[in-house]
Amino acid sequence: MKAEIETKDIPFFKLSSNQDLLLFLIKKELQGTKFTKELDRIGFDHSLFCIDLGVVILSLMGFENRSDDLWGWYYRIMDSYADKVDLYDTRTAHELALDFYLELRTQLRSG
Repeated sequence: MKAEIETKDIPFFKLSSNQDLLLFLIKKELQGTKFTKELDRIGFDHSLFCIDLGVVILSLMGFENRSDDLWGWYYRIMDSYADKVDLYDTRTAHELALDFYLELRTQLRSG
């Protein structure tokens, strides 16, 4: 049995493959964070559903020194963007992923 891969949304933004991969991972991180926040809101233990892609995202972005301050910033920004995610609207998730990517790039340049 072959596993079918959804490719209708890939590439998301017609950027380099590294940027498209980052945007895909950021989108999944945003959706996963939103999902676990919703589980928590309705009273479920979300710890079994957490997928933390932060290490991969920051590594691919080029953050070599991942200090506690950087992690604190990352999770604050991730939470603020995840709050805006509509789990039923992938277009919004694409747009938020791009915005988040641009925030990361700005942080990398200023850091």
